[in-house]
Amino acid sequence: MSFYSMPLMALVSVVLLLPIALLPTIIALARRHPHTLFIALVNIFGGLFFGIGWLVALVWSCVTVSELATKKSVADELEHLNGLRERGIISDAEFETQKQQLLNPPR
Repeated sequence: MSFYSMPLMALVSVVLLLPIALLPTIIALARRHPHTLFIALVNIFGGLFFGIGWLVALVWSCVTVSELATKKSVADELEHLNGLRERGIISDAEFETQKQQLLNPPR
């Protein structure tokens, strides 16, 4: 093996192994995960220092965010409805109806 083939082999190894090492981050970016930055940090630093961080980041990047985490709160909904009422898009009666539905959901 010549002196010049060693750096070439190292470069090829890095090019082949880097996508595998960053797979959790790549998956999170492709899925537009809301916690992509944190997944990348766990992937990089946890993978470097503890090893288990890569596996944690991989699982985290594949987990679907539940609807509860992305659902608006009642206060946010009321604020949105109030904005619609102030702009004249809905009437006061419609606002009150929607408000009562938000505050007293059917059981």
